[in-house]
Amino acid sequence: MIVANAQLDKQRWDQRVLAEQPEGFFFMLSWYLDSVAPGWEGYVLGDYEGIYPIVPQQKFGVSYTHMPFLTRSFFPIGFDDTQSVALQQYLSNRFSYLQLAGVSLNEPYHQQIRIYQVLDLTSFDRSQCSENHRRQYKKAAQQGFEIDTSVNPMGLITLFRQVKGAEFTHLKDADYLLLARLMEEANRRGYLQQFSLWNKGELVGAAAYLEVNGQVLYLKGAITPEAMKVGGMVYLHVKAMMALAPTCSQLDFGGSNAKGLGEFNRKFGARDVEYLLLIKNSLVKPLAWLAKRKFG
Repeated sequence: MIVANAQLDKQRWDQRVLAEQPEGFFFMLSWYLDSVAPGWEGYVLGDYEGIYPIVPQQKFGVSYTHMPFLTRSFFPIGFDDTQSVALQQYLSNRFSYLQLAGVSLNEPYHQQIRIYQVLDLTSFDRSQCSENHRRQYKKAAQQGFEIDTSVNPMGLITLFRQVKGAEFTHLKDADYLLLARLMEEANRRGYLQQFSLWNKGELVGAAAYLEVNGQVLYLKGAITPEAMKVGGMVYLHVKAMMALAPTCSQLDFGGSNAKGLGEFNRKFGARDVEYLLLIKNSLVKPLAWLAKRKFG
């Protein structure tokens, strides 16, 4: 049964997500979805025994769905094989274009292997980092940096736009507002942890994490080129990991399919996790080409 956003029992939805805690469960929490994909719907089985979020979109009269900004995958929770097939059929019938991870689709579809990294925090120690990261940490420790743990979403976002805006031109004002909304909501609920790096009164680096049920999601970070050169980002991450480790078991680096970023994460001792992004494009030309260009 499809349940509209306004009719969903979000307390029960979140209880189900937290009870199951699939990989990337953060992305399926109702408040997270409300922040990044307003108007999302729930595919609900019975009395919330089975749940799956759907983010419907429409443009030029075409219905489509894809993984929203700041998400990675949605896993069906509580579905048996027959119910999974029914979900696949529903998605295929409803949408002409689908780009999803975590759920199977009816063939034919195109698949892309994606990678992210996770780090075991239960026994994290700086000594497990690569030689390069240990050297970077030591260099940064000699710079007189100060670490601040107060929450300042706009400080991080402003810094990110200053140092990365020219590189990430696909991010628009609406995307930054969405990130701010997510961080503010996470902070309101007590889930946001932010670590900021200061040098002589100037904000030179910041990293934000979500901490939910003993699991951590790295949300977003930014650092000036000057601080990066002297190991500032390694220093910032290690300080955060050491602070989070006593109460958390795993750090999920989010989405880091980029080769350089994945290598950076692995140098902390993180391991790769593969997942499949499935794409089904039933659109007629030239709409099929436009969808491929926009979503990959």
